[in-house]
Amino acid sequence: MINTIKTFFETHGVDPGARFIIAVSGGADSIALLHAFRYMNADILALHCNFTLRGRESDMDEQFVKRFCNTHGIQHSVKRFDARAVAKERGISIEMAARELRREWFEDTRARKNRDYIVLGHHADDQAETLLLNICRGSGVRGFAGMHPVNDRLLRPLLERSREEIRAYIEANHLVFRVDSSNASLDYTRNKIRHQVIPVLKEINPAFLRGALETCKIMDETARVYLHGIEQLARQVSCCKDGELLIDIRALVSSPAPRALLFEILRPYGFNAARVDDVLESSKAIPGKKFRAGDYLLARDRDCWRLFKTNGEERIPASIDGPGVHRVGQLIFRLDEKPVDDDFAIPTGDHVACLDRDKLIFPLIARHWREGDRFCPLGMKRSTKKLSDFFTDRKFSARQKQECVLLLSGNEITWVVGHRVDDRYRITPMTRRALVITVERIPSAGIQH
Repeated sequence: MINTIKTFFETHGVDPGARFIIAVSGGADSIALLHAFRYMNADILALHCNFTLRGRESDMDEQFVKRFCNTHGIQHSVKRFDARAVAKERGISIEMAARELRREWFEDTRARKNRDYIVLGHHADDQAETLLLNICRGSGVRGFAGMHPVNDRLLRPLLERSREEIRAYIEANHLVFRVDSSNASLDYTRNKIRHQVIPVLKEINPAFLRGALETCKIMDETARVYLHGIEQLARQVSCCKDGELLIDIRALVSSPAPRALLFEILRPYGFNAARVDDVLESSKAIPGKKFRAGDYLLARDRDCWRLFKTNGEERIPASIDGPGVHRVGQLIFRLDEKPVDDDFAIPTGDHVACLDRDKLIFPLIARHWREGDRFCPLGMKRSTKKLSDFFTDRKFSARQKQECVLLLSGNEITWVVGHRVDDRYRITPMTRRALVITVERIPSAGIQH
């Protein structure tokens, strides 16, 4: 075990004199890892998470880790979490909540304590289980690569050693460890693979574990080549402009692997494989089709797909109850009442609207456009026009339509914000009071390569 860790350090350029955090559950793997690092006189800090999921058993794990560390003179820290409450709060599974809490605490501690690495006790059997899990999930090339021995500040020095080898080390050094009773439950997919699938595979091929490790190594290198090629192709078919990601439809469809390329381009924005298939199918359809993933919207334009982030627009619709400053989504509205006298001049510019105050009904409503909306564009003298036709005439992009905000008095549009005032609310010789509205958009980061 000691030689395994030393070889790992040499292979991956890890300084043995670095300062390490060791993740310790109390199980055989983490106890063997902790003991080996202690035997090497490494600078270590042991961290243990108590997720309070197994009641007294979880508390006994915590006490065991404390006793082990005290016995061996190991600096340590323990933290308790209510994983169930966090899972409910974040809307995720308990297992996911536990992983996030552990990762957040470990990384925060690493940064605060000025530690170099976080060391995990994953071994060869864990790697094989992960590979099979990823195959079941259909996770693609990345999944076939399994867990990485080094992932930034995370180290997994035992990935080459089997569970049996770790148990042999435990016995040879007369170490004790805790057994998590949930590891025997077949309610968990990983446990089914561990207890039912892998034993059969080892029966078929006694060298299965070694084969799984070699497969992960080969697929890790394959994934690097694959992603390098994807990056080159992505540059040829896509670009960022004004906060949007533009994907050339013809160029992408003509590429050697359209589906894989589109999936890798869209995956960082939350699009899954099924959604990507729908997007690719829209290449044969007429413009206008839209696809959403979280805060991102992708629209099929004439020659390209446009992807952009819909920042903060969930706060629309909103009421504006009178003069003053009002924030609506990413917009800041400033409303001022002014008398229309000999000194009054109608302000101009797309960012400002000047309306007849006495024709308005407060509160004004700010909302996005809807199919069927009509208004009377300034200069049309009470002849209404479909807003969708107005958009078409002005060659609005999908993003412009998505972000377009209307200001309504009652049920009538008074201003297509930033574009056109409704003629019915314009300033006339009969107007005595004007409402001057200026608007400012709060900048957002948009999408960048």
